[in-house]
Amino acid sequence: MESERLVKLKMRKIYKLGLSFVGLLIFLTSFLGVCYLFYDKVIDPSNDIEVNGALSINYVDGKSFDITKNNKIKFSISNSSEDVQYYNIVFLKIRGEGNYKILYNDTLINEGSLSTKDEVATDSISIDALETKIYTLEINSNENNLKGVVSVRTSKGKQENFASTILKNNPFSDNSLTKLGSDAGVENEGLIKSSDDIGVSYFFRGNITSNYVSINDVLWRIVRINGDGTVRLVLNDVTNAVSSYYNTGEFVTDYKESNIYSYLDTWFQENLRGYTSNVANTRFCNDTSVNNEGIYSSYARVITNKIPTFNCLSNSFTSKIGILSVDEVVMAGAYPDGGNNNYYLYNSEISDSWFTMSGAKGSDATLNLFMIDASGKIKSDVAGSAYHSVRPVINLIKNTQVTGDGTIDNPYQMVN
Repeated sequence: MESERLVKLKMRKIYKLGLSFVGLLIFLTSFLGVCYLFYDKVIDPSNDIEVNGALSINYVDGKSFDITKNNKIKFSISNSSEDVQYYNIVFLKIRGEGNYKILYNDTLINEGSLSTKDEVATDSISIDALETKIYTLEINSNENNLKGVVSVRTSKGKQENFASTILKNNPFSDNSLTKLGSDAGVENEGLIKSSDDIGVSYFFRGNITSNYVSINDVLWRIVRINGDGTVRLVLNDVTNAVSSYYNTGEFVTDYKESNIYSYLDTWFQENLRGYTSNVANTRFCNDTSVNNEGIYSSYARVITNKIPTFNCLSNSFTSKIGILSVDEVVMAGAYPDGGNNNYYLYNSEISDSWFTMSGAKGSDATLNLFMIDASGKIKSDVAGSAYHSVRPVINLIKNTQVTGDGTIDNPYQMVN
C-alpha cells in the first residue's frame, strides 16, 4: 500500500512538472512570436543594421546624414529569400533643403531634391532571390544645413503614380511627327519619349487634349514627365498680374534675383498654400549664358541651329515654382518662324506676351528674354525690363496619385 501511495505521488509530481513545462513552452512560443512580429514590422531608427522581412539592410556609414559632417552614405540590401522582393529608398525627418543622388554600381539611378516632407526616392526597386545590392547616396546643400535619415522600406511592387498613369493613358512614341525646332506642332502628336539631365523624360507636343490637371479648381497643363519621375505643369492661363523679369534699371540675369521670382514666390504662397507638400523642389534651367561669339546660347540653339533640348546647358537652380524655358515651349509645338494657335500652350484668352526664363539677346545694359506672344509665336526682341504676363510652372512629387483621365471634362486631380 505504501509503495502504491509513493507511486501515485511521483506520478502527480511528474504530471504537474509536465503541465508547468507545457505552460512555459506556450509562453515562450507566444513571446517569441510577438518579438518576431515587432522585429519584422518595427524598425528601430537608431539601428544601422536592420532586418525587414526577407531584406537585410546594412547602413555602412549610418543612416543619419548631416551636411556638416558627411555627404556620402553607403548601404547594402540583401534578399535572403527564394523570391523576388521589392523596396523603396525613403528620406525621413528632413530638416533644411538640398539635393540627393543615388548611385548603384557607380551608375546614377535617381536624383532629386529634399525639403521638409518625407520623400520616396524610388519606385519599388526589385531585388532577385539571394541577391545583394550596394548603393552610394550623395547629399548636397548650398546652405550647409541639411539633416535627415535614409531608410529602406519593403513594398508590394510598383504602385500607380501620376507618371505611370500618364503613360498608361497616353502610349508614347520615340519620335515626333514633325521636326522639333523647325516645324510647328499643330496636330495631336501625343506623348514623346526623350531625355533630360536626370533620365528618361516624356513630353506632350501639339494640339493635346489629354493633359489637363485641376488644382483647387484652376486648370494646368502637363508639359512633361521629368527624368526623376516628377510631373511638370504650366498654368493654363496667365496670372492676374504682370511682373518684370528683373529689377527695373538693373541688369540681372539670375532668375532668383529677379522681380518675377519674388512675384511667383508670393503667388505660390497665396494660391497653392494647401498643396505645398505635393509640389517638388525641383531643378529649373535659367539659360542666360553667352557663347564665345557673344550670342546667347539659347538663341543660337533654338533660333540659329534649331536643336531644342531638355538638358540644361547653363545655370540651373532648385525651386518649387518657376517658368518654362524656350526649349520646353519649342518641344511643346512652337517654332521660331511664325505663330501657332494649334498647340496646347496657345490660349485664346491670353492677350499679352508671357515670359520664358531663357535669354535671347542682350548687351551690357539690356537683356531680352524669349517671350511667347498672343499668337503663340516665339519673340526674341522684347526687353526683360518691360512688364508682361507670367505662366507659373510647378512639378508634382513622384508619389502623387490622381483620378480623372486628363481631358478638359475630366481633368486629373490629386488624391490626398
